[in-house]
Amino acid sequence: MPAAPAETLLISALLNGQCVGTEVQYGITVGDFEGYADEFNWLTNYVATYGCQPTRDIFRIRFPGFIFSEHIDVRSAAEMVHQSANRRRINTAITEAMDSLHLGDATAAYDRLVAAKPKRALAPPRALLTDAGRLEAWGDRRFAIELPYPSLQRWTGGIRAGNLWYLAARPQQGKSAHLASICKYAMLQGHRILFFSLEMSEEEVVGRFHAALATEMGYPTLTLTALRDRRVELASYRKFIGELAEKLADCGGGLDIHTPADGKVSPSTVASRCGEYDLTCIDYVGLMASDAGGRAVDDWRVMATISNSLKETALAQPDARLLAAAQINREGDTGSAPPKLRNLAQSDALGQDGDVVVTMRAKPHNVATTFSLEKNRHGVSGTSFHTTFDPDRGAYAEISADHAEDLVINAEELAINPGPPALRVIKSEDKP
Repeated sequence: MPAAPAETLLISALLNGQCVGTEVQYGITVGDFEGYADEFNWLTNYVATYGCQPTRDIFRIRFPGFIFSEHIDVRSAAEMVHQSANRRRINTAITEAMDSLHLGDATAAYDRLVAAKPKRALAPPRALLTDAGRLEAWGDRRFAIELPYPSLQRWTGGIRAGNLWYLAARPQQGKSAHLASICKYAMLQGHRILFFSLEMSEEEVVGRFHAALATEMGYPTLTLTALRDRRVELASYRKFIGELAEKLADCGGGLDIHTPADGKVSPSTVASRCGEYDLTCIDYVGLMASDAGGRAVDDWRVMATISNSLKETALAQPDARLLAAAQINREGDTGSAPPKLRNLAQSDALGQDGDVVVTMRAKPHNVATTFSLEKNRHGVSGTSFHTTFDPDRGAYAEISADHAEDLVINAEELAINPGPPALRVIKSEDKP
């Protein structure tokens, strides 16, 4: 029996391993297919449409004549597909280059041959220690995403290219609010952000960001509560949106949002899009699916696979920066201090893969938040800082520990004695 074509080997491997989407990391696109482009397109469209992996039985119903193999190594099959596609591209390029030479256009012939440079599933190892070519871009310092909290910025230097950060807390502690705060700050610094919201609707996400930006831009009535209840003056809201568009156009920042209505999110989804943005935010990683279709909430091994894949993506993409929210397990729900690294829910892999892991806990009455820098691959860890917490206006500012305690005391006084109380005078200085 003749050997199966490379394209059937790759399609078989993707189906046998229930891992449609992993071919992206090996540079495979539909343009690399010649005889089985329809089959490959069907696979990728199925995952995008239904958010799960197709089985061989389902595939066989659509393509009854397809000859399966038992191949499971996606990487080797992808390499063979590249080899076949390379031969086709080079043959075409040679023919077109000869035509250009016959017309006397040597430059066009050369450009056509250069454009047909062979592709590989993975780049070969490089002799980086003796590669002086790296010095040509020595002065082009790669930027880091600046953070809105001065202490965290000082300790970490910001979110750097190749970084995977986790912001972890128990439910209802304000993870989404602080993720939005970081993204808003980065956006106004001129960065392009991709925000994967896996637990909020489009209206909720837009409302959260609009409330935070409205506070920044002098629209105090456009609070999150007012937007949710549709208690805003339409003319004022329309004016705000117009001014926001102008502001972002001037600074070059922007925010694109993926909500649950846009489909499930797997590591391959993130990998395929994060290269277009300065920062990719995932809210939250526990609601992701693996490329094989398994859910992170169902199995710690799936969570480990997802986290490993996110770290690989951050390292593989030249300017990728990933920031993800994560849950803390029940053992981390004790005391008043932020949870420890060991309390990350479902998998130790998050603590291992994350370059920076920050945990957080809301202060009593939700008037402030305490953060702990549990892991910092770039420097000091085990330090803490505090911020105000005002999700209705999307306003969060770093404050001193004394200031945070004063806010709690004031809130307790209000709870005991409703009405305008004689609030405690805050004498502490905020020196982040």
